[in-house]
Amino acid sequence: MPLQTHFTFHHTTSVVHGPDCTALLPEYLPRKSKVLLVTDKGLVAAGVAARVCGVLDDANIPHALYDGALANPPARCVHAGARLYEREKCKAIVGLGGGSPMDVAKMIGVLASHGGRIDQYLGIGKVAKDIPPLVCIPTTYGTASEVTPFAVLTNPKTQNKDPVISPKIAPQVGILDPELSVALPAFVGGPTGMDALTHALESFTNLLANPISDGLALQAIRLIGENLRLACANDHELAATENMLIASMLAGMAFSQTRLGNVHAMSHPVGAQFGVHHGLANAILLPYVMEFNLTARLGKFAIVAAALGADTTGLDEREAAQTAVDVVRDMNEHLGIPTKLGDVGVKKNGIRPMAKAAMLSGNIAVNPRKTSQSDLETIFQQAI
Repeated sequence: MPLQTHFTFHHTTSVVHGPDCTALLPEYLPRKSKVLLVTDKGLVAAGVAARVCGVLDDANIPHALYDGALANPPARCVHAGARLYEREKCKAIVGLGGGSPMDVAKMIGVLASHGGRIDQYLGIGKVAKDIPPLVCIPTTYGTASEVTPFAVLTNPKTQNKDPVISPKIAPQVGILDPELSVALPAFVGGPTGMDALTHALESFTNLLANPISDGLALQAIRLIGENLRLACANDHELAATENMLIASMLAGMAFSQTRLGNVHAMSHPVGAQFGVHHGLANAILLPYVMEFNLTARLGKFAIVAAALGADTTGLDEREAAQTAVDVVRDMNEHLGIPTKLGDVGVKKNGIRPMAKAAMLSGNIAVNPRKTSQSDLETIFQQAI
């Protein structure tokens, strides 16, 4: 199976892990500097933001709270946060939540150091200067934004979700505290966990996979197979929650090096055009894209099946690879995730514009099987 002969592995984020390790947050912030805590209204209502504010209060670190991060974030919530950062004279940022608050935190950092509008920085390598000190604290199992150089913005002009890509926006520190996630509702934990699986699986099977990214991605797949269903079963599985946070982080480190594939290229316009949660869109699309890619990576999909806990003894390579698809479908069913995009509001009249938008993604080029717009339209047709 092909791997990159020449590759570079670079990672800048320090990772801090452990129950209640949020208490260590002050150690990673500049002294005597006001902090902007970026989160969403759900985490404020749940009391999670108050726990982090309490840590800052105990350390006498002044802070302002911005709870305007939205799912599938548009530019307006980034600009509003940047205005608050400037008005409050903040000097550092903490991102708290799922992928959207952490991505918004990154993009606020871009505007704090560069000015202008966030759409000026969409694309690769347009962030020239360091952003303010940034610490990210994930509270879900997906995205891994705490360790990646990506931030995603919903762009109404393209009817897609477009990225800011730069090593300058990778957080200096990611804090993995399972105490903040152990009571995550199953309707959030399931899709975000499948998002993490999608990250790992797409990194493991795409054209830019290398030996280091493969090791990270495969361990993430194993941990997700062993822990996701248990972590979603109740509010007390701290060890399973720890392992899911670690799996998500490992998958993030892997795809930071390799990019992703067709699932993410397709899920972004699904979110932008129909408002579907990113993890949910990925989870629904994943088995359909796996079947499309199967012939290009039979050996690797067979490895995925075993890593997810399937017994592939006595199966030939194709049968074992198909088992990986079956296991993913079983996981979705166990987690209560719908089988079709139509079940979450996606309409067939969106197939062509979604496929057209997906073809603009850089993830198409690294997908293991060559893909045309017609291919994407067929997959969307199957998935709706």
